[in-house]
Amino acid sequence: MTAQAAASSPLLASFRDSYRDLVRYLARRTGCADEARDVAHDTWLRLADMDLRGAPPVQCEAEARAYVFTMARNLVIDRRRHEGMAQRHAHVLAAPGQGPDETEALMYRQAIAAVEAALATVPERTRQVFLRHRINGEDQGALAAEFGISRNMVERDVMLAMDRVQAAMERWHGSAPTARRGRRRALSALLGVAGLSVSGALAWRWWRIAVPAWQRAAATGHAQTLRQPLPDGGSVTLDAQSRVQLAYYAARRSARLLAGAAFFDVVRDEDRPFVVDVPCEQGAVRITVLGTRFGVERLPGDAVEVQVESGLVRVESFGADGGARTLRELRAGEAMRISAEPDQTPPRVRSGVAAAPWRQGMVAFTDVPLGEAVERLRRYLPRPVLVEPQAALLRLSGQVRIAQAEDFVRALPSVVPVRVQLAAGRWSVAAR
Repeated sequence: MTAQAAASSPLLASFRDSYRDLVRYLARRTGCADEARDVAHDTWLRLADMDLRGAPPVQCEAEARAYVFTMARNLVIDRRRHEGMAQRHAHVLAAPGQGPDETEALMYRQAIAAVEAALATVPERTRQVFLRHRINGEDQGALAAEFGISRNMVERDVMLAMDRVQAAMERWHGSAPTARRGRRRALSALLGVAGLSVSGALAWRWWRIAVPAWQRAAATGHAQTLRQPLPDGGSVTLDAQSRVQLAYYAARRSARLLAGAAFFDVVRDEDRPFVVDVPCEQGAVRITVLGTRFGVERLPGDAVEVQVESGLVRVESFGADGGARTLRELRAGEAMRISAEPDQTPPRVRSGVAAAPWRQGMVAFTDVPLGEAVERLRRYLPRPVLVEPQAALLRLSGQVRIAQAEDFVRALPSVVPVRVQLAAGRWSVAAR
């Protein structure tokens, strides 16, 4: 989020002006200065999301400050609720004979994968509402206020997610569809979301499926990058204007790339695969690894680029119904552009491709439309660029040094048949 964007949002401006007071307030509530800063960061991410969604503005400065502090307090409450849930089930992990046998464990891993694939296909707000209400137990009214929607809309989001997950479970199990009410009851029983008073083997499975041992959200603003360490020694590096959600569970490690691009350095763990989900308008793309180094980037047109630096990577695409569409494996030096659209052409694997070259200050284009190239460079350009539709279709290839992105725009007439003009603080690109 840029400083200009922050200044245009009353809530973000209030967060900035009240930051020191907010951290002191959170430190008193949590008893830990480090946790207070973490909660403050999570608060900023929630506020930034609201601003991007165009949530209803507050009426005055005092109202904005109260909203910011209330949101931060609720995040602390959510953390304590999660910690209590974890403590109630932690003893099961150490108890002898409570884990499933190998066959049962495989079955539940497959079920979890089906659930995750289904949730990856719903809109991000729907997924968040479902998980935070049915898994974390957050109040529907609070969620409605945060997302700027009605309680009825919260209920519709939960129903949509539950129907989508249940349909995926039926495909996995091979059973016939059941009635809507029965489906929701079955799903609640399967995931344990109808209530948390479980014990023994069921508690063990609940822990491994639904309770993250660690979670974090990270985001970058214009022309910024960020390296986020992971608890197992790996790391995620974010490109400019990127956003990722991370969570580690007892049996899996997960990430959701919501915007931009990220490079993942994953420590090998054969018992806990690392899964990156990229939600798209018509489905989702999933990348699964055990331990490797690879880059993932969201592209215009609902496409996703995957580039592998080392190791083996499995790439899948899913439709809006959660059904699998494409499955490919990539090795070191290979890259592939994939989409969740139903009528996409089969993805082509390219060799000799550097993974996430933006880490070295470069962006590479290979026979892409000019509009896509400019859209990719907006993360770094100091001024806006308007590309007329006819010019946007022209194709080009080459490498651009990020620090000289504006020089690339200025030099476009020597590369493709266009006219470039700088006026009123913005660039215009038109076909000749």
